[in-house]
Amino acid sequence: MNFIYVLGGWLFLLLGLAISIALHELGHLLPAKKFGVKVTKYMVGFGPTVFSRKRGETEYGIKLIPLGGYIQMVGMVPPLDKQVKQNFWRKLTNSVTQSEEPIPEHDARAFYRLAPWKKLIVMFGGPFANLLIATVLSLALFAGFGGYDRNNTVHQIVSCIPSDQNPDCTQVGEPSPASVAGLKAGDKIVSFAGHKISRWSDIDPLLAKYVGAPETLVVERQGAKLALTITVIKFTYGGQTRPFIGVYLESQRYQQTPVQALGNLGSMLSGTGEMILQLPAQAVKAIAEIAPGSTRNPNGAISIIGLGQYSGDLASSNTMSFEDKILSQLAMILSLNVALFVFNMLPLVPLDGGHIAGALYESVKRGIWRIRGKKLEKPVATAMMMPIAYMVASLMFVLTIILVLRDVINPVHL
Repeated sequence: MNFIYVLGGWLFLLLGLAISIALHELGHLLPAKKFGVKVTKYMVGFGPTVFSRKRGETEYGIKLIPLGGYIQMVGMVPPLDKQVKQNFWRKLTNSVTQSEEPIPEHDARAFYRLAPWKKLIVMFGGPFANLLIATVLSLALFAGFGGYDRNNTVHQIVSCIPSDQNPDCTQVGEPSPASVAGLKAGDKIVSFAGHKISRWSDIDPLLAKYVGAPETLVVERQGAKLALTITVIKFTYGGQTRPFIGVYLESQRYQQTPVQALGNLGSMLSGTGEMILQLPAQAVKAIAEIAPGSTRNPNGAISIIGLGQYSGDLASSNTMSFEDKILSQLAMILSLNVALFVFNMLPLVPLDGGHIAGALYESVKRGIWRIRGKKLEKPVATAMMMPIAYMVASLMFVLTIILVLRDVINPVHL
């Protein structure tokens, strides 16, 4: 029965990912057709085609591996000038430009002939679809059902200051600030350093401000208020340095306003952006975490295998209600769409952001030429960016392999 739950978690994740990708590609498809570009293929997934049907001039299909998708537009990459056809860059891009050059009768409907603002709309349509999905899910989950936050009741005390060698305090270690202060499970934190506390989000931003100095922590224990003295420390664990007192607080669902829900989405967007910018460093850390039993950073980058393991753990959990399982799975789909949006907005080909950058550059260039009283006859040669695309794709492939190996050999669980 546990296997069925795990399988159900995987299927939920893959279905959510496939739908997100399908809507992403639809975000490209609809404006492309609106602007008259000939779209020959709309595919969800990679690998062998499972199902396809041609409607008009476009073939719509589903492929075996639901980890990506694409639309094929005529003239996505403009052909290079004849005078550069034999240089080094042309040799690298030759196969791409040959496959992408539009056939003569459809030349007028080539993507590269669109005005820059139309190219922007077509290329931003995909990431915008993911942002729209994330926005709807944020409002539904946080403002509709409410988001979970830790309240002010102590669930468990961390007995020691964890380390990479002693993460679970199975060995005798230096006592945590909570242990030294005399906190106990069941205590309700009333105030910290004179600030009223009703949930963890009230105390979390304060910890960094009071590191190193003894502060008063007022708790309610068996109906009586007690004033304890606690010293916040900073410690490094799992590659991250943060303030620490050593408590686990109980979780509780809190209703949020739409503004708060969108604020959460904004925090997720900025946090995901920071993580993506740190991907090279994340890859190095992931290599160190491949060894079985090595300490995993729970907040680090994760592959689709790791997400599937996490989804399976959620589905098979014996401590969560069915409603909480569904909401947690939807929250994971929300995070995926945030990642798809932020990642695709990077100004690197073959990502959407690379083509958006190309369209912006063309728009600026046309404006400069217009000021000079000239007309830019030819579109920007985005084919010259293809060597960069190959390099980016290669790095993405290597990073994927590293993360998959780490998640298979040394998985992280709920």
